[in-house]
Amino acid sequence: MTEKVSHESIEPAVKSLGRALRLAEVLSHYAEGATLKELSAELGLPKSTVHRLLQAFRELGYVEQDAVSGRYRLSVKWLGISLRILEHIDLRKIARETLMALAHMSGEVIHLVVLNAGEVVYIDKVEGKETIRMHSRIGHRAPVHCTAVGKSILAHLPEEDVRTILAEHGLPAHTPQTITDPGTLLKHLRQVRERGVAYDLEENEPDITCVAAPIFDHSGHVVAALSISGPTHRMKPRLESLSEHVKKAGDTISRRLGYGMNT
Repeated sequence: MTEKVSHESIEPAVKSLGRALRLAEVLSHYAEGATLKELSAELGLPKSTVHRLLQAFRELGYVEQDAVSGRYRLSVKWLGISLRILEHIDLRKIARETLMALAHMSGEVIHLVVLNAGEVVYIDKVEGKETIRMHSRIGHRAPVHCTAVGKSILAHLPEEDVRTILAEHGLPAHTPQTITDPGTLLKHLRQVRERGVAYDLEENEPDITCVAAPIFDHSGHVVAALSISGPTHRMKPRLESLSEHVKKAGDTISRRLGYGMNT
């Protein structure tokens, strides 16, 4: 017979767990560790309560205490948990719902790409209700300098890395609109970074316009980009509104990857 657990009986456990997790969060901000007094003040809890929680964490191996200073800090056991979580993160799975919503809203093709060996690789594609012929397909590789997704990623890489990629792959012209001068592209990338979105205004394929936004991971590094692509005659009148939507989509996926959790 299954025993029913009342709300009254579970509430104290939830409260205690909440305090413990909040203590761990606060401790994570102290690189050199924190004293019992500091933790008590920041949490707004009695020293006796904080001390009891710390001792429980110590017994389980999640908190260490410096033998000299007496300061408490998180142990590397948390790192092991974090790494296992990161190993199981599936970018395509995490992004899929957002990509579907973006395709439904825009009616256009949505792409998800990652950077690999100086090029972007399409790892997912969602067709909108509108028809369009594009060269893209899952597994397809494309240049970074003339695609919106490529420029979104480049704009958030160190300039030294960008110069290395451009030196290795060059800036071949795919259309008359392609930026082929490294200095001009670097200046353009600074604008992309400030704007938060990148555009491909018929730079990779004739009559195709794209708008893209970067995706960041838990450490703040750019790991991917997503875009809305369509014929210029459909995209151009809606470019401003689509830019906001793709930027919000990028923010949503980034948060699901843990971006901003440490700020």
